[in-house]
Amino acid sequence: MRKFLIVSVVCLSILAFSQITDVLELAKQNTPSYLNATLELEQAKSDYEKATIEAKNKLDQLEAELSWLQSKQSYNTAIKDFLSEFFDAYFGVFENQLALQVAQDNLRIAEIDFDQQQSLYKTGVATLQELQEASATKLEATAELEEAKLSLEQTKRDLQNMLGKEIEFKDLPDIVLNITLPSLDELMEKSLSIKIADLNVQIAQINYDGLVNPSQYTKSKYERTLKSSQNTLKDTQNDTKKSYETALQNIETIRKNILAQKERLEASRLEYESTKSNYNAGVSSEKDLLNAEISYFNAQKTFITYVKSLLENICSIFIDAELDYVQALSQILGG
Repeated sequence: MRKFLIVSVVCLSILAFSQITDVLELAKQNTPSYLNATLELEQAKSDYEKATIEAKNKLDQLEAELSWLQSKQSYNTAIKDFLSEFFDAYFGVFENQLALQVAQDNLRIAEIDFDQQQSLYKTGVATLQELQEASATKLEATAELEEAKLSLEQTKRDLQNMLGKEIEFKDLPDIVLNITLPSLDELMEKSLSIKIADLNVQIAQINYDGLVNPSQYTKSKYERTLKSSQNTLKDTQNDTKKSYETALQNIETIRKNILAQKERLEASRLEYESTKSNYNAGVSSEKDLLNAEISYFNAQKTFITYVKSLLENICSIFIDAELDYVQALSQILGG
């Protein structure tokens, strides 16, 4: 049987980063979408400052502010997309390495089963159908292994493209789950969607109030625009509140899932160690050991997936609350 190796280190090259924040900063420096989003925000800020200086009235000021908030909203969306891409690539290397090792174990199990069925068939105990089924399973396992290899290589390449160089991975540190989150009220207060909707109401109100001897048609048109913007503001407030309530609850659920998965991970580790001891003593079979190993790998993979989801969700609400998401990452992962 091949030597067992727990995924504690995934080596890509010799440049080591022990902190995810270091890797993230490197990605920021080399990812065009992030760099472009930053440039566009800088230009939007300059445009806003220029428009504010040139504003001749309250309406001009509000329209300049509206354009600025819309630019900030687009920037936040771009940063969230960048972080999602980064987390998928960074943690995807861990996930796909584990998936590769599971595929290797599954192929070994399929080989054991095929060899057994072949021996049984030769002695007349197994049928041709059973042998063919074992052969088909082995072929499928081979194909799955090749797919796993490709997925890992693609994920490594995706990360390398983001970073501009290859890196060496180390163990994930202990996860800190008791980070303080922004409150629902804080998120509502900072919500760009609500601020934008409110500005649209103010603009519509100024336009309506500024009418001079309008026709009934014009008056009704502006009145409808005002009412529509007021309705949109109300809907935006309600939808935003529900969205943030759900986001905060999702984070709490993921936290609990991580705690539960840590227990499952420890249980699967102990089961593996026990099975390994029994295998060395001749009590357990190679298949028993492989299955225990697969369970352990899958438990690790699930844990990493939960961590990735936690980080992505927390970064999202920190961005919306105008808080330092990099500091949050550092606190959660100790880096």
